[in-house]
Amino acid sequence: MTDIGADARFMRNTGIVLLGLSVLAFAPRYFVPLLAGSYQAPSPWMHAHAVSALSWTVIFIIQPWLIVQKARSWHRRFGYAACVVAVINVVSGIAVQLDLFPTSPDDVSNIVGGGFRLFHSTPAFVIFLIAALALRRRTDWHLRFMYQTAIAAVATVLGRLYIFYGQIPETAVGPLIPVSNLCFVLLLPVYDFIKYRKIHPASWIGVGAFVIFQIGVPPIVFSDFWTNFATGN
Repeated sequence: MTDIGADARFMRNTGIVLLGLSVLAFAPRYFVPLLAGSYQAPSPWMHAHAVSALSWTVIFIIQPWLIVQKARSWHRRFGYAACVVAVINVVSGIAVQLDLFPTSPDDVSNIVGGGFRLFHSTPAFVIFLIAALALRRRTDWHLRFMYQTAIAAVATVLGRLYIFYGQIPETAVGPLIPVSNLCFVLLLPVYDFIKYRKIHPASWIGVGAFVIFQIGVPPIVFSDFWTNFATGN
């Protein structure tokens, strides 16, 4: 048995951190220009994706809090809304990335980064969301799989932070992102070990999935086929 209250508080607090990092990451090229009236969307899906992505993180903060408050009916209502947000997030995310193609051969952010978003972040989000819904009556598993959905796109957030605030060139950011992403993946089993002195199977599944994606995706995004597709050649 796990301490559901403690698990939920951990998820909520992690969600707050993710929300703060996301706002910081997208402030220079999205929020600040948007507020200044100078933002030009690269895709008609951009605003839908920005709103749905942030909404997903907010929902991830609210849902564990509702569990702690034992507000099951409200948790269920937000769950239905979350499914709608998830669909919008996935569809708009894919659409935005495809709208950015074709791009120039030196656009590493969209050739390699876009490949990882399409072949890692999006499938991971969908797979873990389905798993979380399937195990919604097993709260310990449900929370841990929902955690994986919340960090599915953290690589994009981290990349923006390195570029905008670390002043690191895009070409040098690549090796830093998977290492930083792994830290968020490992945060969950570390929490399990500190709290329970053992690691939950769902947390191990999250680590295993990350490793599989890290092995399987690079051969795709660094292939000539993908480069030619992304650049329109």
